[in-house]
Amino acid sequence: MTCKARIIVLDDEPNIVEVIITRLESSGYCANGFTKPETALDALRKDEYHVLITDMKMPDMDGMEVLQRAKQIDPDIEVIIFTAYGSIDGAVMAMKKGAHDYLVKPFEPIELVAKIDSAIDKRELKQRVRYLEQEVSDRIEHHIYAESSAMKKVLSLVRQVSKSDANVLILGESGTGKELVAKMLHYESNRKDRKFVIMDCGATQATLIEAELFGYTKGAYTGAVKDKRGIIEEADTGTLFLDEIGNISSEMQTRLLRVLESGDFRRIGDLDQRHVDIRVIAATNSDLKARVDEGNFREDLYYRLKVITINLPSLRERKEDIVGLSQIFLTEFSNKTGKKVAGISKDAMDMLLSYHWPGNVRELKNSIESAVVMSSSELIVPEDLKPSGVFDNDKSTVDSGLNTLEAQEKAMVLKALNKARWVQKDAADILGITRRVMHYKIRKYNINIDKNPM
Repeated sequence: MTCKARIIVLDDEPNIVEVIITRLESSGYCANGFTKPETALDALRKDEYHVLITDMKMPDMDGMEVLQRAKQIDPDIEVIIFTAYGSIDGAVMAMKKGAHDYLVKPFEPIELVAKIDSAIDKRELKQRVRYLEQEVSDRIEHHIYAESSAMKKVLSLVRQVSKSDANVLILGESGTGKELVAKMLHYESNRKDRKFVIMDCGATQATLIEAELFGYTKGAYTGAVKDKRGIIEEADTGTLFLDEIGNISSEMQTRLLRVLESGDFRRIGDLDQRHVDIRVIAATNSDLKARVDEGNFREDLYYRLKVITINLPSLRERKEDIVGLSQIFLTEFSNKTGKKVAGISKDAMDMLLSYHWPGNVRELKNSIESAVVMSSSELIVPEDLKPSGVFDNDKSTVDSGLNTLEAQEKAMVLKALNKARWVQKDAADILGITRRVMHYKIRKYNINIDKNPM
């Protein structure tokens, strides 16, 4: 049977400890009793507990010192003091020092259970507040810049499916922003006030993925010195993001499929079945369908994951976004370094637009960061971009004329202008770009609007 919470009971009277433990276990708690403060504190160091119940007056160490030392070991532990009527003042002082509440001996079992439930609620609330404070920056940064029609379509789809609890599979090359899209799906969903938990299946050793995902019980294997919640359990009522899902083993695929089908799982070494309510968002830069066809990925899991599929375009498929993204990164790194770098020169921007970006947005961001560090003026120039090493093997340079992609792009711009009778706004609409980006491309390719055939 799964316990509601784990409790430490500390009193120098063994009979009192035994009575309290019996009551707590009958109420669904897991409780460990101790008569020595040092032994109880050692247990707190080794295992995770939710509440510590301690007597105020003990010969080896009083409840106030137990409180202080317990909080040093686990700041989230909630402490309840029980004391005799004549020591209430000490218990009140303990509350001022961080104890959750106190009980006066003798007390009713129902009163003890009520105070424990209150302490557990308080612990969970504190953890939730701290988690949300840590995540507040993600709420701001998860928005994705989109001037291109390709990314606008992606954002439209994200907003459409965010309110659903359907599982989502995000496909795209490395660096295209799969994690950002996953965060956007979470923070615009009905689960936005719950946890967004990330599991990087590509960066985690295959032998550790099972323990990280499902957790384990004390003694499940060598080194398992205490119970540990897994990532699946941490994400309960929230969103679980499985990055690089294609890297998990066939055994993990089977166990994960069960979670997706029923929400049920077991920790390693545990006979008790647990249940979670999670939304799963998975991502990969590999061809998952090909892996299914090859027999390396379960077909039923594949279809469970891809209730909704979001394909992220590469940066070279959304070049209209490069100008805006570059300026966003420029502002970010200028603020971080304290440098007054206001913009990017035309030649430097030409380098950015002509490069093929195999590392996508992540590579662009790293390049701008390097350029800001190297810059000695208010404008980024080509010389500032070169030390990043990104353009060392790039054969398409501004001085060598237009490369194939540029020639194609210029031809598309000219074709759109002709079709729009050389009205820039209409041509921009045809290409699915903004007028500002259209104006930039006209300048880049030296297209003379004043001498158009019309």
